[in-house]
Amino acid sequence: MKRLCVYCGSNVGKNNDYAQAARELAEVLVQNKIGLVFGGSHMGIMGQLADAVLAGGGEVEGVIPGHCLRRRLPTKD
Repeated sequence: MKRLCVYCGSNVGKNNDYAQAARELAEVLVQNKIGLVFGGSHMGIMGQLADAVLAGGGEVEGVIPGHCLRRRLPTKD
């Protein structure tokens, strides 16, 4: 396996166990040289996971669905 796609919460929430699990998954990915493809958010659990992979020297690729991207960018109207 070269890459794993993970889509998870863009909010950390009240249970720190999820953030800890994300950081542990990051370690496994980096140790096994598996790149991360994720939901593209720098926030929440997704951000925790991506930041931990990057901190460990791993590869990260963010994917943002078009409809979400259009909501974030100003239009030319």
